[in-house]
Amino acid sequence: MSDTNPLPAASFLAIAERGIGDALTLLPSLRALRAAHPALRIELLTPGLFPLAENLLSTATVLDHRPLAGLGTEARLAWLGERNFEWVWNTEGERGPWTAALQGSENPRWVNAPAQREWGSRQVLGVRLEQLRKLFPDLSGPGEPGLSLTPAQAAASRSFRSQFPRDSMLVAIQPGAGDLNRLWPAEKFRALALALAERPRLRVFLFLSDAGVFFPTPEISPELPNLHFVSEPLDAVVPKLAACDLCIGNDSGFYHLAFALGARVVGIHRSLRGARRWAYRSPRSRVVICWMPRQLRRDWTEWVSVRRVLGAARRLVPEL
Repeated sequence: MSDTNPLPAASFLAIAERGIGDALTLLPSLRALRAAHPALRIELLTPGLFPLAENLLSTATVLDHRPLAGLGTEARLAWLGERNFEWVWNTEGERGPWTAALQGSENPRWVNAPAQREWGSRQVLGVRLEQLRKLFPDLSGPGEPGLSLTPAQAAASRSFRSQFPRDSMLVAIQPGAGDLNRLWPAEKFRALALALAERPRLRVFLFLSDAGVFFPTPEISPELPNLHFVSEPLDAVVPKLAACDLCIGNDSGFYHLAFALGARVVGIHRSLRGARRWAYRSPRSRVVICWMPRQLRRDWTEWVSVRRVLGAARRLVPEL
């Protein structure tokens, strides 16, 4: 290659293509890497957080994943070489295209993270830091899991909050999850939303792609002035979610996003092991878990009631 078109400086690439939650749980480890190696170029492939690339600039440069979507194994390895990545850390899981590509690489610094079944009950933030330390043994403890707003987002968040009385409490509910096995039923989320909306001081926001799943007919959809539906792209959702005091939802990327934005969170988990892996051990976090033995919880959602979820929320936010 000629001197007029030099290779970029050696750099580090993290690949987090499983979803928003996977990418957000990498951030504390990437911040530890940034603190230990401030001159290192840190780049991140994360389709889920690509709309929030500006929010991550202090931690990593988010690359455009779209031109890479159709590449085969050899083309992916060639792209990594062209970008002069000295280290590659892939967390997408066993069946992803990057995993297959890196399995064919002879570079010992281009690695696939171990599968979740090898984690045991260890919490994700510690697991990720342990994985990254195999490439960078000098890392200290993880950085913060937070996500900073851009100035425009902060202004939009203040504007959104100002629409409601000052003593209002804003509660976000997001009933989705990338893994269908982690879904608490729609009818229970509906009952939860209605129970919260009975309190005039609360403003309840259902972040949905399809409100009809939860309130399928006008007869079931009450006209409560403090029950609202939000169905917007991620970059428009972030300012509104950042204005909320509490978020209740499944173990999902939205749950991790709410915590990263500073909200108190209640996560609904199908198992103790799942909660130990993915829940935050923080005064801002509570979990509701199906405690039944595996052989008795074919439908784990039967054992997680609306009352239990409300109780967890009230222990976290006594004003509810």
